[in-house]
Amino acid sequence: MFVGLQGAGKTTTCTKYAYYHQKKGYKPALVCADTFRAGAFDQLKQNATKARIPFYGSYTESDPVKIAVEGVDTFKKENCDLIIVDTSGRHKQEATLFEEMRQVAEATKPDLVIFVMDSSIGQAAFDQAQAFKQSVAVGAVIITKMDGHAKGGGALSAVAATKSPVIFIGTGEHMDEFEVFDVKPFVSRLLGMGDWSGFVDKLQDVVPKDQQPELLEKLSQGNFTLRIMYDQFQNLLNMGPLSEVFSMLPGAAAQMMPKGHEKESQAKIKRYMTMMDSMTNEELDSSNPKMFNESRMMRIARGSGRMVREVMEMLEEYKRLAKMWSKMKGLKIPKNGDMSALSRNMNAQHMSKVLPPQMLKQFGGMGGLQSLMKQMGSGKDMMGMFGGGKDK
Repeated sequence: MFVGLQGAGKTTTCTKYAYYHQKKGYKPALVCADTFRAGAFDQLKQNATKARIPFYGSYTESDPVKIAVEGVDTFKKENCDLIIVDTSGRHKQEATLFEEMRQVAEATKPDLVIFVMDSSIGQAAFDQAQAFKQSVAVGAVIITKMDGHAKGGGALSAVAATKSPVIFIGTGEHMDEFEVFDVKPFVSRLLGMGDWSGFVDKLQDVVPKDQQPELLEKLSQGNFTLRIMYDQFQNLLNMGPLSEVFSMLPGAAAQMMPKGHEKESQAKIKRYMTMMDSMTNEELDSSNPKMFNESRMMRIARGSGRMVREVMEMLEEYKRLAKMWSKMKGLKIPKNGDMSALSRNMNAQHMSKVLPPQMLKQFGGMGGLQSLMKQMGSGKDMMGMFGGGKDK
């Protein structure tokens, strides 16, 4: 059961949550028990149809409890193994909202109550989370509108104080702009250190299994050729929202993916790939950019219908990525080229780096950071949906 104030993005988050688990092989369904907001059912219906997820709601019934019970019963008969009930929100905390939530929870007996909260409310999150927790057994939190990783620190620390683990964060409006919250890579990205483990996890989804050991081997050697760049651009285009992918790479986001220019960046990657299509095998397999003299660059420009300066720009991008790739040199590769094991190792490696003093101060010193990570770290254990609705 999803709860939260109106405007936090609860209905959209319900669909993202269902879609995330559908991709993992579950059979989800959505129930709209929000009879307070006009258009709530239409919104859920539209989202669910787009994601091909079964849904239930009513235009005529005004009793949210009745709709919730009927919806849950319907989908249980259809053997759905994840039934998500979207409840009403209000513009502020009020008695009627909490009473309605209690009634719906009592009637449907959810395995997990998830509190959805807008990241921009900062430290006010503590009072809000606590009020909801006192009314229903909130077992987990999802924080929305985390489009930039630099914000939301106040909300996260406030929620941690209620001892409710954060399990997901919403990073944009689209269906797949939704990620499992893991405090270590989050803090790492917050500090501009990137999140190699998240990047590797995404690579794991798009790189065919038989090619993964070879890619990891290349990673550990730190030998970055134009062909590897071409292959990784191909993978990037298959990974989902590019801005999210680039935010995981240290130093890559600002230059390659300026905020609000995702389409232009995607077009740029495709242009680079067209230029590389005009290269010889010798050029693609070389890791020496000095081999590209004027006549080679003119030939590549002619063959791809681009300007020589664009070829030079692409080679500059190659040098920058090669420098980044070289930081992976000497990385300990797990047996059998297991990417998920590598991602766990990388998390630990990243957090061993020293935090800048001003950032550490914001978290209340090393003790404050450790305490925050300890409280929020339990979110990883809540990834399963049926974590129970009681305090952990």
